[in-house]
Amino acid sequence: MSDGFPRQSEAKLIHRISNLAYRSLPPTVRVPLSLGDDAAALSQSAGQMMLISTDAMVEGIHFDLSYFRPEDLGWKALAVNLSDIAAMGAKPLGFTTSLAIPNHKSENFVTRIYRGMLGLAAASGVVLLGGDTCASPGPIFLDLTILGETKAVELLTRKGARPGDRLFVTGELGVSAIGLELLRHNPRRARLFSRLVNKHLRPHPRNQIGRWLAESHCASALIDLSDGLSTDLHHLCKGSQVGAVIDIEKIPLPKISSKVRSLVGKRLLDYGLDGGEDYELLFTVPARRRAKVPCQIAGLPICEIGYITDKPGSCWIRNQGRLKRLPPRGFDHFRS
Repeated sequence: MSDGFPRQSEAKLIHRISNLAYRSLPPTVRVPLSLGDDAAALSQSAGQMMLISTDAMVEGIHFDLSYFRPEDLGWKALAVNLSDIAAMGAKPLGFTTSLAIPNHKSENFVTRIYRGMLGLAAASGVVLLGGDTCASPGPIFLDLTILGETKAVELLTRKGARPGDRLFVTGELGVSAIGLELLRHNPRRARLFSRLVNKHLRPHPRNQIGRWLAESHCASALIDLSDGLSTDLHHLCKGSQVGAVIDIEKIPLPKISSKVRSLVGKRLLDYGLDGGEDYELLFTVPARRRAKVPCQIAGLPICEIGYITDKPGSCWIRNQGRLKRLPPRGFDHFRS
């Protein structure tokens, strides 16, 4: 098989780039964490860490203007970056933007993008620091780079999970994927199910919970659910060199009406495991600290769904006492 770019998985591509980068510029005391996590970390004075992350939104890949309003695009572009900072337990500070847009789009269209973005920025306490705007001959491309900070002793990564740790997740899983399916099939009718479609169009990053996990020293590892539980669980296990078992009946699946069930084509479990773009938090907690985790924070439910094992890369799902392999079937840009 050819190993050309289109046939690689996203994880393999990142691994190649990481190996190349580390050969040229290995991690240092000043840059202890770079590629492979939700954000990079730079050591600052007095035990502080600066966090940097970047995420792009590309028309036709991440959004479709037949059902995304410009305000939705701006909101979501910032939300996915805020979620990366939440996944490190850090406090977001500010962000920059790079926008490439076709000439035929009006100034009002661009203004509306930033109106949605700055609405979330105001609610999240972050500021727009600057950026760049240029013409594009093709689709719209919007890239944000975000800065955050945390104490070095509070930094959370994907690498701290240990055998015996308990697995927890925030919120409901699969809501965004259900909302996306509704939007794709019938954008106008989908707006009747605002709770579902808004989870996809305007997700709410869990920065408050990320900070609580860091400040309480409760979590051992943390990741946000952008690609789906099945895939992001594998990412966490790979980072920590562990395995995991999750209980099927403990996965917090969304409560939907019979009408919505008739409009979507998959089982609820499939959306919950593989849907992606929920931007909830998946984290591990040492067994001795398990009782410290509340049932909810700021009104958002927190559920224990499984535990960590000592078998690296081995992820399983338990259903009525029987174990079944859990493959990573969530989103991957470069999966064939």
